[in-house]
Amino acid sequence: MAEENPRLRQEQPRAMGLGDGRVAEPPRETPVVAEVDVLVVGGGPAGVGAALAAAREGARTLLVERHGMLGGMWTAGLVNPFFEFHRKGWLVAELIERLQAEGAWRPHAWKSTFDVEAMVRLLETMLHEAGADFWYHVLMADPIVSDGAVRGVIIESKAGREAILAQVVVDCTGDGDVAARAGVPYELGRMSDGLMQPMTLMFEIEGVGDTEQGRSEETYDQLAQAIAEHNLGFELPIGRVNYAPAIITMPRPDSAMVQATHVYRLNGLNPREVTAGIVEARRQARDLVRALRHLPGLERVRLLRTAPTLGIRETRRLCGRYRLTLDDLAAGRRFDDAVTCCAFGVDIHEPAPGAGLPSGHHAPMKAYEIPYRCLLPEDVEGLLFAGRCISGSHEAHASYRVTGTCMAMGQAAGLAAAWAAREGATPAALPGAELRALLADRGAGFL
Repeated sequence: MAEENPRLRQEQPRAMGLGDGRVAEPPRETPVVAEVDVLVVGGGPAGVGAALAAAREGARTLLVERHGMLGGMWTAGLVNPFFEFHRKGWLVAELIERLQAEGAWRPHAWKSTFDVEAMVRLLETMLHEAGADFWYHVLMADPIVSDGAVRGVIIESKAGREAILAQVVVDCTGDGDVAARAGVPYELGRMSDGLMQPMTLMFEIEGVGDTEQGRSEETYDQLAQAIAEHNLGFELPIGRVNYAPAIITMPRPDSAMVQATHVYRLNGLNPREVTAGIVEARRQARDLVRALRHLPGLERVRLLRTAPTLGIRETRRLCGRYRLTLDDLAAGRRFDDAVTCCAFGVDIHEPAPGAGLPSGHHAPMKAYEIPYRCLLPEDVEGLLFAGRCISGSHEAHASYRVTGTCMAMGQAAGLAAAWAAREGATPAALPGAELRALLADRGAGFL
């Protein structure tokens, strides 16, 4: 008789039916592994803002994140600078103060930068201090919807398929995954042709010395000249615009992040298209570094790393109880239920170069406020959303999608979620004017 192995494990496969290009899955019962007051899905700027705010209000808070780090585009995406951080409130201000205290902040009039590794450590520290739990390498598979309300989510991980129940769920996925699968309608792309802004893979270089970039247009001209004179054999992935190429100096001496790669006409919800975009953008990064070495002061630069994830500017824009539009931005509109203000320009990276369609980049606007209703679905209860997926038009989204504004929306959503959980109310039942007052008490700036 074979000796029994005490370490041997075996999982039972689930029998499935095949046919007609589909797989028939049998019913299953999914174990509940956590029950919390507030569940935040996505650990980017909006998600960490939501989790910190909820936990500091005393709510049992859990955040689930698909990467092995918090910070989303800040960390996995290597996105610098930290745009739109002024007057955003207590958590945004505290984060910057703590980065400064660690020597991980490089101030600039409008494009201050931070050290990525310091950001990773600091976000984990702040969530631990607040008492918020967080799980890495977890994918949200489906929301748990019952009687018209989101009651939690189904997750997938190395541990298999599990369920988390919550009184309030905050969708901070960037793509609006929870809300969309819960039945919330959404828009995709601009109205004229459905195209979304191009994607960018940020990359880090070292060897920049004390070189400071001037205008992007001048850098473009220098790169184009270097490519032609030295027969480098590629074309720049952007036109002559004011937003790229951007060589962004970092707190760490001799290093910079570069915003220049662009991949077009892709859908960030399609993994096959995203894969093709990452591969193409990595090729662009290598080529761009070859050209950068021909610029004065950058002769010794080398590619240090490309971002682990592609920077996706735009996917779903969820339909909420209010849809923010370019008219609101042009009027500098204020709202009784505002959760934050924003002054970032309408930054539309051309979705279709050469098509001859006006992008609307830098459309006239004023500083404006974002209402709580943009974070609320119309017909689904128990759910809030924050970050770039809130309810707004293609043009308005191009302004509010930046990270400082996203964190400010997240902290407002987290505060509201904890309030709703504590009172046993739905987020939609909370008085928006009182939420605005609570945010103002915590230092959030309004117009």
